[in-house]
Amino acid sequence: MIYSVLMIFLGAMILLNSSWILLLVLPREKTTDRENIYPSLSIVIPAYNEEKSIKSTLESALEAGYPGDKEILVVDDGSTDHTSSIVRSMARKHENIRLLRGSHSGKSSAMNRGSREAGNDIILMLDADSRLDPGALKVIVKPFYDEEVGAVSGIIRAADNNNPLTWFQDFEYVLSSCWRYICNKLDGTYILPGFSAYRKTALEDIGGFSCDTLCEDFDVGLKLKKAGYMLKMSTARIYTNVPQTLNALIKQRTRWSKGTIQVLKKHIDTPFNTRYGAIGLYGVPTQIYWYVHGCFCLPITLYQIFNGYAEYFIAYKNYLSMDVFMYFFSWISIYGMLDYILKTFIGEYTFTLLFSLSFFSFTLGLIYNIAAILRISRLDWKYLFVIFFFFPYSMFMLTVHIAAGLQETVSGRKNSSVNIWEKHI
Repeated sequence: MIYSVLMIFLGAMILLNSSWILLLVLPREKTTDRENIYPSLSIVIPAYNEEKSIKSTLESALEAGYPGDKEILVVDDGSTDHTSSIVRSMARKHENIRLLRGSHSGKSSAMNRGSREAGNDIILMLDADSRLDPGALKVIVKPFYDEEVGAVSGIIRAADNNNPLTWFQDFEYVLSSCWRYICNKLDGTYILPGFSAYRKTALEDIGGFSCDTLCEDFDVGLKLKKAGYMLKMSTARIYTNVPQTLNALIKQRTRWSKGTIQVLKKHIDTPFNTRYGAIGLYGVPTQIYWYVHGCFCLPITLYQIFNGYAEYFIAYKNYLSMDVFMYFFSWISIYGMLDYILKTFIGEYTFTLLFSLSFFSFTLGLIYNIAAILRISRLDWKYLFVIFFFFPYSMFMLTVHIAAGLQETVSGRKNSSVNIWEKHI
């Protein structure tokens, strides 16, 4: 039974990885000369207790090269620290910076207020703990030459530091950005993360950002798509501060997972609906797949690990030894799969259908990971370290997502106003 389930999911991963690789190598969308038009831009920065990062974020927004006019609006959502005083100090030196203060009512409310107060038709939403790439503004506005485009997303990367936990998160951001890049090739962009630009009239048309989910970036994309707007992804990028501790990361991912389920509940008509094209047939179903994948594969994986330990070591009263260490090391690193492949090819292990599926799934996944890094970033020794030890991290994060997702799925509460965020760094 276990092997049958594993073969089903290995087959699914082969299909997914194959499709990702194929779409990744397809030619990029052709551009036109009209891209050199730079509309006036309003940069809206919703902020809550961002005294540690708001100054550097504003400095990067000021320094980012942009030929057109730009204004910067910081919407302080009831901060209890020195966020407002820092912004006021910078506003006295730069007349294009404005501070808007309000009560602690949530990120969506802050973004809606910033949108209303914005003086330009193109609005860039920027997380308050981020640093803009110098050319990001010029790149992200390019698709707006087409009047049917309602929003454009960018690439988000984790700010680099010496904390290994952030290396794993940056790799996740690379994979996420690459997946959105693939969806964009299918005209399937629908997630607009904390670095996205919007046409003001499009936001007004859909009533702005909703306050009833924890993933307003997912919800607003579906709302815009359903309203008939085109959504695009650009190669503009920012570098954002990410959680520095495991506890903070768990809280962030719990929020993301619950928010995803809330949006799926809200837009229950989207999955597998041909009316929404690649979004309904590919993008959203892929997100749903990961929940199903986790529900089946996580318990099977844990069973295999500890059943093997019991059968091959505890049964012989070998609780701790070098062999035990190597057994667990093979599970938490890529070494185990490489060892399994080598010993099967030299005849030490039996060549089975399960091995064939495992081999192809592993190989295609590795190819896609390297291709994603080369497309979104560049190959670095940190990524090699992360890939080598990514399995336990991915299993742990998937556990958090599944646990939070299941909790939200069975929850009967109505999400009237849940979009009030806290800082988890």
